[in-house]
Amino acid sequence: MSWWKHGPGQAALLSAVLWVALCAGACGSKKPAGNTPSTDREAAPDEGRIVLRVGAISYPASDFNRYVGETVGGGIQELDAVTLSNLFDRFVDDKILLQAAVEHGVMLSTEEKQAYFEKAEKGTWTEEEKASLLASDSSPVIDKMRIEKYVRGLSRDIAVGDDEIRAYYDGHPDEFFLPERVQVSQILVPTESEAVELWEKARFADGEGFRALARAQSIGPEASEGGEMGVFQRGQLPAEMEAAVFAMGDEEVSPIVESSYGFHIFRLDKKLAPEQISFEGAAPSIRQKLLGLKVEAVTARHLEELKKSLDWEIFPENLFFPYQREDT
Repeated sequence: MSWWKHGPGQAALLSAVLWVALCAGACGSKKPAGNTPSTDREAAPDEGRIVLRVGAISYPASDFNRYVGETVGGGIQELDAVTLSNLFDRFVDDKILLQAAVEHGVMLSTEEKQAYFEKAEKGTWTEEEKASLLASDSSPVIDKMRIEKYVRGLSRDIAVGDDEIRAYYDGHPDEFFLPERVQVSQILVPTESEAVELWEKARFADGEGFRALARAQSIGPEASEGGEMGVFQRGQLPAEMEAAVFAMGDEEVSPIVESSYGFHIFRLDKKLAPEQISFEGAAPSIRQKLLGLKVEAVTARHLEELKKSLDWEIFPENLFFPYQREDT
């Protein structure tokens, strides 16, 4: 339900950009070993077979399968060969960067680990799991943190000048134009009878009254926030919801709208007119975007160098899907 909560676009934090950069598609030539893999997608993968070796460390298929689960979720068997091949390229890149981090003595302090946990989404780890990770020097999470720290070291001297920001802003005016938008709240209930009863109250309520009803009755994920969904532009809501919301005026309550989630009562809190974001307002997000592109380029070039200097090879015949090489 990605439409639940939406606000004005915000630039990603540098640490997130760094992680995306190091997960970019593999660059440089690969060193495949063995025969062409089987095309039988129905066969169960042998999770103990080696799919990658970097230096003296070998990685079995189970490591890649776990990586896929942590990256995209869901069942690995549901993904097509192209998607799995791209994920395998990222897996290889990660392990090569990890080997470089190890060789350069990149370690993590307890304070760095704690800071990482504080930034993570609540509920990601239990207190027992956090304690175990704080005491560990090797785990998928710790390895990811070491790679991030290594990439930060590669990019510590990267900067974006004010002239670059201005040039980007002047050259991409459409990116900084905001069309008509609506700030919306909702009450969501599971049955039509509940919706009818609440609508009779909501249509005469002011903003605070609507929010009180949402907190008390709504089953939507934003109920605790008084039903406030956020700000949307056309194309960001399901069609039946968009039609109801954009047809309203400020502070108006919609008729009941049925969807696969239940029965909705929307309130248009405010309609926002089209506007052009000022240079001052756009500059921080432009800086982060350009910084991210530079970090990605530096990381990609460094990966090329590592792939030429390190001893590594992949074993595509041990993957359970037909691996698609980049040069095919």
